[in-house]
Formats: sequence, C-alpha cells, structure tokens
Amino acid sequence: MLLDLRTRYDLAPYEYCKQVRIAPTEIPHSHPLITLNTWVRDDPGLLSMYLHEQMHWYVTWYSHAHAAPWRAVLERLRRRYPNLPDPAAGGADDAFSTLLHVMVNWLEIDVVSRFMDRDRAVDYVRALPFYQWIYRTVIEDCEALGALYREHGLLPMRRATEMSADDLRLAGRMNETPV
Repeated sequence: MLLDLRTRYDLAPYEYCKQVRIAPTEIPHSHPLITLNTWVRDDPGLLSMYLHEQMHWYVTWYSHAHAAPWRAVLERLRRRYPNLPDPAAGGADDAFSTLLHVMVNWLEIDVVSRFMDRDRAVDYVRALPFYQWIYRTVIEDCEALGALYREHGLLPMRRATEMSADDLRLAGRMNETPV
C-alpha cells in the first residue's frame, strides 16, 4: 500500500526518513526509523499514519536547528493550554508529549490535506480513538496555531528534498532538543 501511495502522490518533500519498517502489531513510531503497522486499510489512514511519523522527524529537526524558537513555541503552547489531558482524556503520555503532538498533529493534517480534501483528512483524524483532545484542539485552533508556528519559523515547512545530510541527521535524533 505504501509503495502504491508513493507512486500516486509526490511524498518526497515530506519524507525526512527514507527507511520504513512494517511491524504488523506494533504501535507506529518515528524513531530510530519510521515504523508502521498494518491496521489501516485505506489511503486516508495510511497517509495520516505515515505523514504523522514523518512530521516527528521534521519537528525533531526544527528543535535542534532552531533551539530558541523551539523553546518559545513550547512555552507559548504551555501558556495557551495550561490544563493538558492525560491519555484517557485524549492527550499523549505526558505533558511534553501532548504539546509536541499539538505541533506534529497540526502539521500532519496540513500535509495530508495537500494530497486529499482537508475535510476528508479532518474527518479521518476526528474518528481516531487516540489523541482526541489533541486533534480536536489543532482543528479548532488551526489558524492561531498556524500563526504561532509561522511567527517562530516552524512554518513554512522546510521540505525534506531541500535539506542537507546534516539537517536529516538532526531530524533522525532520538529526542527533541532539551527545553
């Protein structure tokens, strides 16, 4: 499915990691290489899952290449969302991961919307059983978050095809820069 998707869509500008591992029963994750599972059976699901993990690589690059703006974005997100939910209430594993996903999931929807109708992408992520608060938040606060990300240089996105080997090594680090 992924090979077929890559022949139909030019995903190269958003492929910060070229290595993909398919592990049928694992939870998808981004590092040290993108790992996907076989739970999705359609284009919206695969695009969303694959590009979500690629956006982790992009945000990791940004955090290392632009450490001061990265910290400023996180601080602004902390102030904007002081009462973050736990995983059962639609957040991620901890407060940092929830704020990280406010960036990653916003970027995911933005990039997926370049390949399909935005409403279809939004409908898909709204129906997911995880990160529900995060997805709802990035959809409802889309314009304000986009402005924040532009203000601090997360946007416009730097395309993977325009990155140096050193940039891509930064993107491949296991963790974002410390805050």
